[in-house]
Amino acid sequence: MTSHTFQAGDAKFNYKATAASITVYDKPSKPMGQIFYIAYTMEQQGGRSRPLTFVFNGGPGAASAYLHLGALGPQRVMFNADGTVPPMPAQIVDNPKSWLAFTDLVFVDPVGTGYSRELRYDKSSKREGEDKWKSESSGHTYPRAKAWGIEEDTVSLSRFIRAYLTKENRWLSPVYLIGESYGGFRVARLSRRLQSQFSIAPTGLILISPVLDFSFIWGNERSLWPWVSLLPSYAAVAAVHERSNKIPYRAGDPRSSLAEVERAALTDYLGGLATGSFEQDWLKQISKLIGLDKDILLREMGRVPPARFAKALLAEQRRVLSLYDGSITLVDPEPAKSLITGSDFYLQRLNAPLTAAFNHYVRDRLNFKTDIPFLLLNEEVYQSWNWRSGIRGQQGFAEALSDLKKAMSLNPAMRTQIMHGVFDLVTPYYATEMIIKQLALEPMMNHNIQLKVYHGGHMPYLHQKTLDSMFEDALQFYKLKP
Repeated sequence: MTSHTFQAGDAKFNYKATAASITVYDKPSKPMGQIFYIAYTMEQQGGRSRPLTFVFNGGPGAASAYLHLGALGPQRVMFNADGTVPPMPAQIVDNPKSWLAFTDLVFVDPVGTGYSRELRYDKSSKREGEDKWKSESSGHTYPRAKAWGIEEDTVSLSRFIRAYLTKENRWLSPVYLIGESYGGFRVARLSRRLQSQFSIAPTGLILISPVLDFSFIWGNERSLWPWVSLLPSYAAVAAVHERSNKIPYRAGDPRSSLAEVERAALTDYLGGLATGSFEQDWLKQISKLIGLDKDILLREMGRVPPARFAKALLAEQRRVLSLYDGSITLVDPEPAKSLITGSDFYLQRLNAPLTAAFNHYVRDRLNFKTDIPFLLLNEEVYQSWNWRSGIRGQQGFAEALSDLKKAMSLNPAMRTQIMHGVFDLVTPYYATEMIIKQLALEPMMNHNIQLKVYHGGHMPYLHQKTLDSMFEDALQFYKLKP
């Protein structure tokens, strides 16, 4: 544990930082993993009555450093104001917009990410009357660790939260959950599991760029909702690059810029896709909205994949867009190809400064020393993930909407705020908009869930103005009392 000072406005506060691991158990006396976390607790600021927030990133396979050093922590990595990545080496600066100003924070790395590792029974070293367990620390990961699956992940993290509350005697603190991307899916599922099986009732949830129903972003070649979901974000990206002659994009209020596109998505566009009628009128309309030649729409039968859109919009400039933030461009390394191949270039560029900064920060500022490799984004977790464990029935796509609805119904005082970036082509905001409308909550609870759309991408807080806006919105969210 280390001691630090945090400044919010004109006020200075003292806080403690703890970098440690908690062992979680598969069965009584059977440890299955060590989950690493970094906790920030403010001194003399309400004690146990101060809100306590558990923070998760997504992937699956991502450590919490994206939210930790990108937005919420008391220190963050410096990015350019427009969200682009400055040259290395990374710079770590004080973060006056840290959410530590209004809540204690626990950044959690699920098994296989960060410094968290699975524990496996070591049969070779067993002696009579003694069980030995080994932790994988070389960087090699085991095929499908016990926590690598939708249901498995929910269980292991529920047990972590219970263990942390017990260890730190925080059972009387208001508990909040924050999750980004798949972390939002994770948090929605946790909100129900914590109540129904662990007797922990969250006060509030914040979901950042979440996916709540994978059928709205994946689907199959005959699915319609993924394409409808993407259309407003395509239009926003086209407008910010001045390729749409119908959208007067306003950075301060991006949602209001897209009202016409949202209407078209659910009328002419949906109707054209559903009927298979590729008449010139609706194709021309969509072409003008999203900045692509109507011939491309016709060849793709109206269904333009994000990897195609990101290559085609600025093709004559030999620029390619990031799927994680369509406002970000890079020189196209493969201009002859019609689709993006490989990992997203913007995500790759982000990973370098975040990894370097975290490795320095945890050792130099938090005095945590280990030889275990830090895994910011572990692709093996995603490749090995057990999606079937979270699918109800024998077919379909994983979803967390029913968990969220049941959690809100079980605890009508629990509030949910959802935050999206308008340029996100990975988990588009309009998918969440349509999903919320289909939630069919009890009318008295409708005000308990809100959607906010910002100028930015999948990690909207990397844009400085949006970082400020998210801070203010979160501050008001925490101020509201059940």
